[in-house]
Amino acid sequence: MEAAAELPGLRPVAVGDRDRARADALAALHRVEPCEPERLLADQRVSVVAIATPPADHARLALAALRSGRHVFCEKPLATRLEDATEVLAAAGGDGSPRLTVDYVLRRNPLYALVARLQQALLGPPRRFALENLASDEHLGRDHWFWDREVSGGIPVEHGVHFFDAGAWLLGSQPERVQALEAARPDGRVDTVLAAASHPGGASASYAHSFARPDRAESQWTTLDWGEVANGRLYGWIPVELELDIRTDGAGLAAVQALTTDQRTALAVPGYRPSGAERITLELASRGQPGRWDLRLRATLGGQAAKPRVYRESVRAGLADLVGAITTGGRPAVTSTDAWTSLSTALATQESATTGTATRPRSLPS
Repeated sequence: MEAAAELPGLRPVAVGDRDRARADALAALHRVEPCEPERLLADQRVSVVAIATPPADHARLALAALRSGRHVFCEKPLATRLEDATEVLAAAGGDGSPRLTVDYVLRRNPLYALVARLQQALLGPPRRFALENLASDEHLGRDHWFWDREVSGGIPVEHGVHFFDAGAWLLGSQPERVQALEAARPDGRVDTVLAAASHPGGASASYAHSFARPDRAESQWTTLDWGEVANGRLYGWIPVELELDIRTDGAGLAAVQALTTDQRTALAVPGYRPSGAERITLELASRGQPGRWDLRLRATLGGQAAKPRVYRESVRAGLADLVGAITTGGRPAVTSTDAWTSLSTALATQESATTGTATRPRSLPS
C-alpha cells in the first residue's frame, strides 16, 4: 500500500479482507475504503487488484480478477498447484488479456540489475548460483499458516520461488533436474529444505532455506561463480551489499569502468527511486602479467539499515512494471510464465524431498 500510494498512474481506492477489522485498520491508515474482498471486483473504479493473501488463495483470486477484466499484481507464489498456475497462465496469456505480474522483488533489486549488466557487458552467465538463507522463525508461531503446507505450499513454494526465479534468470536457463531433502522438528514442522539443481551446459544451483533462528541471528547470502573469470556474493535475501572479484584483461577493465562510471545508470531499475546512499567502488591491482588485471567491485544500497526501503522500492518497481505494461499494451518484465516455471521448480523440489529421488521439473505447457 505504501508503494502503490506513491506511484504515478496508480491510485489506491479500496482494501478488502475477510477480517473486516483488519480491512478497517488498513483502510484508515491509507485513507481508502474498506470492503469485503468480493466487492473489489464489482467496483468500477478498480482496474488493478493486488493479491496479498496466503498462497493457497492466490490462483483462485487471480483467476477471478483476470476474468472480470482486472489486471493483477500477485504476491508470490502464483499458486500452490501447477494445474492452478496453468489456468492463470491461460487467462493472462492472450494479447487482449488483462496483464499479470508476480512480486519477485529480487528481479527489481538494483544489485541484481548491476550483476545482469556486468553479465551482458563482460561476464556472461555464471556457472554456479548458491543461496544460503538462515532465516528467523521468531514471528512464525506454531499455528501460523506458514507451517501448513496446504496453505503455504511449503518452504520451497512459499519462499523458494524467489530464488528459483532469480537463479534461472541469471543462469539463463531452467533446471533440468532437482535433488532435495528436508528436515523437520519433533512436532513435524518442516523448517529446513536443501536443494541442488543441474542446469544445461553443466551450470548448477543450490538453495538452503532454514527458518529456525531468532531475528538477531538471521544471515543470508548468495554466492555467484563464473569460474576463473569472477566470483562474488550478494548479502541479504533482500540484497543490500555486493562484492565481486573479477579477473580480466584491458578490454574487460574498460568495460567494467564504462559501466560503473555512471553509478546511477548502473544500478537503475525502472520505478525504483534511489535514496542517495548507493555507492559502487572499484579496487584495481595488476596480476603481474602484462594486460591482466584483478578488480574488486563493491556496491552498496546503504547497508542493512536500508533493507526496509529497498524492499518497498522493489515492490514499487514491480507495480511500475505492471502499470507500464498496461499503458503500452506490452508484457511485464516478470511474466506469468516466469511465475509458472519457478513454481514448477519449487514443486519438483517438494517431490524430490518427499521421494528421495532426483526430480525433473515439468515443462511449460504449449
